[in-house]
Amino acid sequence: MRLLLLLSAGMAWAQPFPGTLPLTRTGDLSREMLREMDAYLTRAGAAAQDMVLSAAEVRERIGVRDARVRFAEPELKVQRKTATHEVFSARWPVVEGVEAEGLVYRPVGAVKSCWIALHAVEAAPAGELVMIPSQIGVEPVGRGKHPQREHLYRMAYPAGRHVLGFEVQKVLAAVDYCAGRGLAVRVTGHGEGALVALYSTYVDERIGSAVAGGLRGLTENGWQEPLERNVWKVAGRPVSARVKLEPDAVAPGAPPVASAREFGQWVEFCQKLMRQAERRRGEFWAKADLSSPSAWEKTRGPFLEHYEREIIGKIETQPGVPQVETRRIYDTVDYTGYEVYMRVEGVFAYGILLVPKGVKPGERRPLVVAQHGLEGRPQDLIEPPNSKAAQTYGRFAARLAERGFVVYAPQNPYLHGDNFRVIQRKANPLGLTLYSFIVAQHKKSLDWLETLPMVDPERIGFYGLSYGGRTAMMVPPVEPRYKVVICSGNFNEWTWKIASNEVPFSYLWTQETEMFDFNLANTFGHYELVAMMGGRPFMVERGHSDGVGIDEWVSYEYAKVRRLYANWNLGERTRIEYFQGPHQIWGVGTFAFLHEQLRWP
Repeated sequence: MRLLLLLSAGMAWAQPFPGTLPLTRTGDLSREMLREMDAYLTRAGAAAQDMVLSAAEVRERIGVRDARVRFAEPELKVQRKTATHEVFSARWPVVEGVEAEGLVYRPVGAVKSCWIALHAVEAAPAGELVMIPSQIGVEPVGRGKHPQREHLYRMAYPAGRHVLGFEVQKVLAAVDYCAGRGLAVRVTGHGEGALVALYSTYVDERIGSAVAGGLRGLTENGWQEPLERNVWKVAGRPVSARVKLEPDAVAPGAPPVASAREFGQWVEFCQKLMRQAERRRGEFWAKADLSSPSAWEKTRGPFLEHYEREIIGKIETQPGVPQVETRRIYDTVDYTGYEVYMRVEGVFAYGILLVPKGVKPGERRPLVVAQHGLEGRPQDLIEPPNSKAAQTYGRFAARLAERGFVVYAPQNPYLHGDNFRVIQRKANPLGLTLYSFIVAQHKKSLDWLETLPMVDPERIGFYGLSYGGRTAMMVPPVEPRYKVVICSGNFNEWTWKIASNEVPFSYLWTQETEMFDFNLANTFGHYELVAMMGGRPFMVERGHSDGVGIDEWVSYEYAKVRRLYANWNLGERTRIEYFQGPHQIWGVGTFAFLHEQLRWP
């Protein structure tokens, strides 16, 4: 390895890049980045009022989109009798393959009205039919030992469903039964049940009135609540004049907990959605003309808009080149390195620019944006601080600079443990994600980078590993200045990867909570994201023993990419390289691909 001269303290060593201001900020800028993102979302959340959404919009966002099964009578098994009611354990159909469980209090004599209670009932009013659906529990399940409700959320959310929506569907199935008999319907709930009562009443006008008790703390700081209370693009709580709020109400007894049988039915329901997701994506893409790149360009607008607004969320960036602060931190025989800082829409972007030595006046070189993975830093790609980073990244940013490429290594915000996951939680109810910030940061960074005198703006590539590989999938579809894209250690059959309960490497089991994007499974898999790139050169780097997946899944998804490029007569623009190794940068075929596609030297 060529000798790296780590620059010592002193202003002479920290000279800025020409045309920029001196960077004098100190401390860990990555931590400050997360603090500013958190503050941005805190301000946005405080400004958000109780939502004004249609019932149809709320149904969509909690996943109440599946037809319910109509039934003549619930299945009843007598438990006991009182002076006014017979009490039964009960089951009734909800959606195909799923039956709600609970209790039914059937009055002795004429039935005058219906009460759906999302809590225990001590005494049922005479003449009132009472239906008490069970509530999905919080017992830990599976390899991940996540609570049952979170386990279902992880499978349902990418499929455009929600465990809250499942609970609402159980209530609405009971409403179907009662309203179909001409009965007036009221709903009451407490705690978790209060949220179900709120949403059920908001989306179905057949519910005449509702009481929601014990809500205090359940909606004010939703990001601090269990993961399964995260709802996409619902920043407040549904407001209905038919709902009486009793935030400090004393808790009644809990409703019955859903049995293993009912929980298993919901699991299979979600797994079926996962298996159907590829077909659903085909339906979503039915109006896309993929006969040629030019035909696709004419029809891609609605898909791009949906991806930006409904999948990753969009933070608008102001046009123009940002003011940039820099300081020199590396000086080797092959390149000079600068820390880079710029403001981006209320937050900032940070990274390291490597400029090869020997660039002639007026010469323009290709630029490669090199992206780190989870808990990574730009420095890991240049001079790794430990053996793990050295093995994982193989100094690939520095090696590319040594080959004559201009290189920029951005700091992405997925680090510092769960701190960045809080960003995702705060962002989702506002219709934003972590990638809302990442896209904005990349756009403003490119606004500056493409103006540099040694950079050819028509020859900019992107190469990322792991979470950086995910960035390679998520950002280039909305950033056309990335002319060449390489995804390492991430490309997959993404729906299976995040939601399958049949493999140990699924995100269903892991600590990651940020991998679940609402309704992504039905709209954009990895093949579709590559299609969004419109035929730009694209490559996958895959280690045979990389634990993020298996070759068979990667090959299955990549075959669709290869076929698309062949149909477009662009077969030379896509490639996959398998290597005998783990989750790491291999840097053999990918380096050759960059040289070839970015025409260097």
